Amino acid sequence: MALSLVDPEVIKGWEQAYQTGMDKRFPTLELVRLQKWYFGTQSGRVLEYGFGTGMNLIHLLECGYHVEGLEASRGAFPLVEKKLAQRPDIRSRATLAHLEASAERLPYADAVFDHIVCLSVLSLLGSRARVERLLQEFLRIMKPGAKMIVDINGQTSEFATKGQALGNDVFAFHVNSSGPPVPTYCPASQERFLELLSPFMVDDMGFAAHKYMKSEVFEYIACVRKPA
Repeated sequence: MALSLVDPEVIKGWEQAYQTGMDKRFPTLELVRLQKWYFGTQSGRVLEYGFGTGMNLIHLLECGYHVEGLEASRGAFPLVEKKLAQRPDIRSRATLAHLEASAERLPYADAVFDHIVCLSVLSLLGSRARVERLLQEFLRIMKPGAKMIVDINGQTSEFATKGQALGNDVFAFHVNSSGPPVPTYCPASQERFLELLSPFMVDDMGFAAHKYMKSEVFEYIACVRKPA
């Protein structure tokens, strides 16, 4: 049996988080900074993978894109649908779809997307093998020359510093306080992230970091494209 794209245990943790009222009010700052600079156009077909609370998706809609959101946590859908219902000016340009935890492929044909946004997702796949599998699927569904903004947690993030090392850059971390720890994949260096991105052309690579309110975040972030 092929490796699924989603870690079922991670999805259970997020379902519990949505049930207890988890939400966000603002989009990811790195997306706000990078979207116009890197994508450079508001046309084309955009996928936001793992839309979660929907704020990145709403930001992309406000920028003028038609956005298809794909999410494995069913608890995210009522939250995001409620937000979109309050925005009739952008609702018609959004399509939401659920990804089954057992899915081995993304539910799209080959070479159909112009842009992909995948933020705060890869580490939660739990292993390098699953990250590689998802990136292969992204490559498959991207048009030649299509662009993607993607990130992953490094080992100075709390996923690693507050987690238990399991080996192979994997750490057991409590995604939420009420659930059991889940495996999170945090490469030890930028070079290891670049290895994962080797099928793509890397246009820009850096990191985003902050430490406050008892939280420490360090994420490598990359702007990559599918070879033409």
